[in-house]
Amino acid sequence: MKRFFKIFNLPVYKHTLFWIVVFLFYTTSARERFNTTEEIIVTYFFHVVFQIIIAYTVLYFIVSNYRKDKSIVKLIASIILLFFFINFLYVSIRMSFLEKAYPDCYKVFLDKNGYLTFWERIFDLKTIFFHLPLFYLQPLFFLVGLTFYENQYKLSKIREQKRAVELKALKHQLNPHFLFNTLNNLYVLSVEKSDKAPEIIEKLSDILDYMLYGSDKKFVHIQKEIELIENYLALEQVRYEDRVLVSFNNSIIENIKIAPLLLLTFIENSFKHGVSQELKMAAVKIDLSSEKEHIIFNIFNTKPLSTTEKLIQKKSIGLTNVEQQLNLLYPDTYDLKIEETSKSFSVNLKLKKH
Repeated sequence: MKRFFKIFNLPVYKHTLFWIVVFLFYTTSARERFNTTEEIIVTYFFHVVFQIIIAYTVLYFIVSNYRKDKSIVKLIASIILLFFFINFLYVSIRMSFLEKAYPDCYKVFLDKNGYLTFWERIFDLKTIFFHLPLFYLQPLFFLVGLTFYENQYKLSKIREQKRAVELKALKHQLNPHFLFNTLNNLYVLSVEKSDKAPEIIEKLSDILDYMLYGSDKKFVHIQKEIELIENYLALEQVRYEDRVLVSFNNSIIENIKIAPLLLLTFIENSFKHGVSQELKMAAVKIDLSSEKEHIIFNIFNTKPLSTTEKLIQKKSIGLTNVEQQLNLLYPDTYDLKIEETSKSFSVNLKLKKH
C-alpha cells in the first residue's frame, strides 16, 4: 500500500483524509433531492468510490504509461476506455440497486429517461464525455494540486537541509584553516620567548570562543563580527608590530545581521598573502559601512611582488570557501569584486541587509 502511494509523495493518511473530506463535502452540501440521510450516504459513497477509481487509475496507470512511451493516442484512448468502464459500473449499480431502493430520489430522471435500455445508457456519449468528466474528475484536480504542493514543500525542505549541511561543512573547513595560521603565529612568539605570547593566547581564546559558540547561527548581529575583527587585528598587530600599518574604519551603528565569519576570511587572507611575506612595510586598510539596503565591506592590502604569480595561479582556501558560503547564504543578493595588481590586492563586497 505504501509503495502504491509513493508515486504521489503523500502519506497514506493524507490520502485517506482527503477522500473523507470529499465525501463529507458531498453529503453535507447535497440534501435537496434526497429524502433521508441514508440515501445521501449510500449514493455519494458510490460516487466517491468511482472518483477514487478514476483518480488513481489516471495517475498511477495512465499517466505512468504515458511517461514511458509519450503516446498521446494511447493516453486519450485509455481515458475514454476508463470512462466507458466507470459508466458501465455506474449504470449497473444505479439500475440494479439505487433506482429500486430510492425511487423518489430518481423519479425526475426516470420520468424523462426511464425508457432507455441498459446498453443505451452505457453508450450515452453525452454522459460519458460531459457529465462523467464534469463530476468525477473534480477530486483528481484537487489531488494533483495537493500532491504538487507537497512535492514543492518537501523539495524546499531538502534544499534547506542540503544548504545547512554544506554551510556547516564549509565552516568546519574554515575554522581549522584559521586556527592553523594563528597557532603558527603563536609558535613563532613562543620560540622567541616573547612577552606578547599571553596576549596572543587571550585574543585567540576570545576568537575561538566566538567561532565555536557564537557563530553557529545562520546570521548574527554585525557588532559581534566587528568585535571579532578587532580582536583579530589586535592579535596580528601584536605579531607584526611596526611591519604593518592597519586601518579599520567602521561606521555601522545600526542593529543589523550578517552571516558569521565571512569578513574575517578576507582579512585573514590579506595578512596571509600580503603581510606575512612582506619584508618591508605592509598596509591593510579596511572599511565597513552601510547604505539603505546593503552592507559595504572594502579591504585593501599591499603585497610583495614575489607573490603575484603565485596568487594568480591558485586561489586561497579561505577565498574559495567564502565564495561558496556567499552563494549559499546570499543567493543573487551579493556583489563581490576582487582586484589584483602587481602591488596590491583589494576586495569590494556588497551584501543585502538581514
